[in-house]
Amino acid sequence: MLTRRQLIAGLGSAAISGGIVSSTAAFTATSSNSTASFTVVAPNYIELRAVNDPPIHVETNDDGIVTKLTPGNDTGLNEYAITRFEDIVEVHNVSSVALSGLYFDFVVESESDTLSSSDATEIEETLSVTAGSETLTTTGESGDDLLAVSDAESAADGILSSGEESVPFGVQVDLIPDSGESSLSDLPDPNDFSATLRVIVETEE
Repeated sequence: MLTRRQLIAGLGSAAISGGIVSSTAAFTATSSNSTASFTVVAPNYIELRAVNDPPIHVETNDDGIVTKLTPGNDTGLNEYAITRFEDIVEVHNVSSVALSGLYFDFVVESESDTLSSSDATEIEETLSVTAGSETLTTTGESGDDLLAVSDAESAADGILSSGEESVPFGVQVDLIPDSGESSLSDLPDPNDFSATLRVIVETEE
């Protein structure tokens, strides 16, 4: 029987200045059954670790776990551009069971009266997860499975085995208006919204 768990990774917001977006947001990985809770309830399935050493576009804690996503580092993101950060994070299977699916979605919530729910949806639509050169449909369980799309050898059969097997992913931010679902060319003030990346983990038990 397939079972799905969620790992919640807080992405946070990004600020734009002079045509450049600089992310100062936390990207902390904790497990939860709800997007509203960041309580650690199932930490034994996966861990998020930086692909590169030293880390590029992410920051890690002393244990090597990704704690902050810093797209573009000091240069940030350009307006009117699609910016891709390929293979910057690895999903490690640290459980005792095989994983048969990894799905992602972004949840953006307004933190002020200046952003409506439709504005939050527009921000969500600028964000996607990538597998190598492929951009995933990042809509949770109805979206693309990283294990099915990735060309990583560890996911060749669509299964991520137990015992520290890993598969990389990246992030894409599309700020070309109407090239995708969003009409945004930049991102709002970082104090006006928060964003969360959900990782839905499918296991074979």
